[in-house]
Amino acid sequence: MRVREALPRDAQGLARLLESVLGKTLDEEARAQLARNLLYFLSEKGNALLLLEDDRENIVGAASVWVRQGVFDDLPVARVDRVLLAPGHQTEEAALALLEQAAGLARSVGAGDFEFALEDVPLPRDLPQRLGMTALGAYRARIR
Repeated sequence: MRVREALPRDAQGLARLLESVLGKTLDEEARAQLARNLLYFLSEKGNALLLLEDDRENIVGAASVWVRQGVFDDLPVARVDRVLLAPGHQTEEAALALLEQAAGLARSVGAGDFEFALEDVPLPRDLPQRLGMTALGAYRARIR
């Protein structure tokens, strides 16, 4: 398996990943909207979409990474807000591969904080330490 950054041409592979996660087929309008969303996301400064590929180069995982300038200090803040893993690839190792790459991206731009708020993704309990970081605690609330 390998992790790489997404390109606009990956829209169909992402659609197949999303279909496997959702357990249903996307209609043509949803596929077109996904392609437009991918172009928009990748065009914004500081955004990256990391893809996990299997040995046959099928996309079996993805993680969206946002890097923004912090408000209270001079260091950027990196955030992973979504990780998708295809059935059969929903393992700590797959999640860790994506998050290690995201952490490397955060370090490469000098981020001072690395945030992730992930649901339904198997993560090692010692994830921050495995990424070479110190856990500061977490809080998350969903607006309903």
